[in-house]
Amino acid sequence: MAQVNSIELRVNLRKNNNEKSDNFGKLYAELDTNKTLSLRGLAKHIADHGSIYTRDVITGVLTKLSECIPELVAQGQPVKLDGLGTFYPSAESAKGGLTDIAEAKNTNPADFVKGIHVRFTPEGEALDNLTSRVFKERCSLTWGNLVEITGKKASASGRTEVPVYKLTPISNPVVAPEPEP
Repeated sequence: MAQVNSIELRVNLRKNNNEKSDNFGKLYAELDTNKTLSLRGLAKHIADHGSIYTRDVITGVLTKLSECIPELVAQGQPVKLDGLGTFYPSAESAKGGLTDIAEAKNTNPADFVKGIHVRFTPEGEALDNLTSRVFKERCSLTWGNLVEITGKKASASGRTEVPVYKLTPISNPVVAPEPEP
């Protein structure tokens, strides 16, 4: 069995507010994530784990890694990081596809391919397995918050509206009773 993380991973619950959904009103799990760790923050984290390399050296290696992986993947070269997984390219075709090779010969690939995506497949070997069910065993899960949308406000740019959220700790959630039919 994989070693369980001693730091808790909080699970929030969010209500499905899509009235057209068969699951309208039901609660679904979402992880209570922190602010994204920057490359420098990751380098510091690695250095703080007893690495013989300084944060500057680790930052340099990670910077090159973040430059080289997209470059190689853009050339059709999958890149495997042992113990983590493989980055590889995939193509998104135009809707409807092509009917035959003759049509393909008369079609510019740049017009047919609507997008190139960088995909990631976790490595699935023994203790390094990052697939969802095995990775879950490494996490120490605890309830976080009930996440409710209470309204909307203007975005920072002022061009769109963004939801306003209310977080209520699940240890003592306040859930309004459903109205009687």
